[in-house]
Amino acid sequence: MGDRTGAGVAQGTRGMAWLVRIRSQDTRAVIGSGVLLGGDTVLTCAHVLPDRTSPVVVEFPEIEGAAGSTATVADGCWFPRRGEDRADLALLRVHRPPPGGHSAPLLRAAMRDMRVEMCGYADSVRHARGAALAATVSLPFGERVQLNVAPEHLPRRGFSGGPVLDMQDPPGVLGITVTASAESGRLAPLTMAHMIPVETVLNYLPRLGGCVQGPPGVEPSVVRGGPPARLDEPDYAERLAAWLADRDGRPPVYVTEVRPGSGRDRTLRRALTLADRELSADAPAAGSTDPESTVPPVGSLDLAVDVRNEAPEKAAVRIAGRMNLKESGPARALERLRQVRTPLTVAVLGVDGCADPARLLELCGEFAERGCRLLLVFHRAGTRIDQRAEEDLVLRHRMGALAGRLEALDARLRDLARAGARLSGVDYPGPAVTRLHMDLAWLRHAHRTGADLDRRRLSGALEGLRHRTSRAERAVESAWEAAERGYGRRAELRGELRAYRRLAVRHGRIEDVALDREYRAAHEALHTGPFEAESAARAVAGYTGAVRRVLGWPPETGGPETCGPEADGPQEDGPEEGGARAGAPETGERGPAGAREAEGGVR
Repeated sequence: MGDRTGAGVAQGTRGMAWLVRIRSQDTRAVIGSGVLLGGDTVLTCAHVLPDRTSPVVVEFPEIEGAAGSTATVADGCWFPRRGEDRADLALLRVHRPPPGGHSAPLLRAAMRDMRVEMCGYADSVRHARGAALAATVSLPFGERVQLNVAPEHLPRRGFSGGPVLDMQDPPGVLGITVTASAESGRLAPLTMAHMIPVETVLNYLPRLGGCVQGPPGVEPSVVRGGPPARLDEPDYAERLAAWLADRDGRPPVYVTEVRPGSGRDRTLRRALTLADRELSADAPAAGSTDPESTVPPVGSLDLAVDVRNEAPEKAAVRIAGRMNLKESGPARALERLRQVRTPLTVAVLGVDGCADPARLLELCGEFAERGCRLLLVFHRAGTRIDQRAEEDLVLRHRMGALAGRLEALDARLRDLARAGARLSGVDYPGPAVTRLHMDLAWLRHAHRTGADLDRRRLSGALEGLRHRTSRAERAVESAWEAAERGYGRRAELRGELRAYRRLAVRHGRIEDVALDREYRAAHEALHTGPFEAESAARAVAGYTGAVRRVLGWPPETGGPETCGPEADGPQEDGPEEGGARAGAPETGERGPAGAREAEGGVR
């Protein structure tokens, strides 16, 4: 996959023989990327192709000595983009397949908040063997999912159709990249990128099922007999759709009683079918004639598992599998799940028919604390859990959500502490966050033991803690903004100091003792100890004023950004190789933005 460097950058895409570059047959310009499947077909985005019938040239840079080939769209495999975010898929037939029968390992997985890599080609990419850009999955609803990428790492035209990889070794292909304005032909970085997940690909191209690893998100037994032909219970369908969409402040746990074979059962199966990317095409009538309020968003369900007559740990194994943790044993799956956040929406059917319902509900409590939203389905009348048990699951989810927010604050505070060591005047709200951790730990203890607080008071205390956490988040954000400004001002002053230093050198003043003394004072203010903006600005002004005096120039009347030609002041040369840009931390010292951007890189 390429050699990583300390800066989070890796070169090339070696080891992925199935990675494909697509060129225009007429201009030979790179127009897209793709993945080789079954040795002789290429999956890509429809918009990278000129049209349905025109041939393109596909190349195999990762296969040593493999010649390129013309390729055309296979029969029945052209799905041009519909609207802003639907379809846009094509399967190409390679006329002269490369040797080796290589095939990309397509993988089903629930990807919310997952760290991934986009791979692809573009004329603007320096590395002939392609590049990989780090990203994080967000906004999971719809046929596509949004990818959060650092601004300087956004893919350019030519990346569309390239694979989006998990971070495993060897990697699995979670979907293909589709850039936000890939058809525009602009060379400027795009504002965002999206992925078409494997489940959506299978929705349009079920013939690729043999190339896909991993079980489906919805177990076949859950949607037995196929999707229902009509909407039986509209009110129930509305409630399910609202819960799956996480609308209107719906609780994170939904407990429902559904008799198998009833109208409510058919309505439930309809909702689960429509919410799953892979299955939603199987219910064309629903969503076209039914009220919009009864249709859940595509992609709003991550997993539906039937636990009737099964050990409760089956749910843990299936959740771990959907999160791409690749743990098949129940004990190991549970151990891994307890170490990570699980921000999934999961339907558990047949809770009352499980081999050990009490144990299953305890596991559901653990899943809720780790971030799962749970739809718990009971099949027999009178077996559903009581309101107290349901409220208990909701409380555990709320406590887990707070714990997740505090973990995120801890990560930001670590970077903020580094900024505070380099910049003066940056507040550090660490003690307040520590108190939040202590109070949450006490509430969890009280919840487990029933000590000191009844359930109503516990809920109120948790709500108060949530508001305090929001205040802490705002305080941390404010501190980050101050650090951003400090790093930007420091970079600006460093640039001004470098410009005047070069000016002094060009005019033969490098041996001037008085100038050197002023320069050392300014350099020390910018590079030694915490940066203090006012004193550093005075030190830099002292040096720049001294340079102007020895050169016989009048005092500068504007800031560094208003300097005119050299007769009035120095012009900063273009950015040096590896130099810092104005307004950003220099190499080796990352400000808040730099710390975030370090996650991504071209490789």
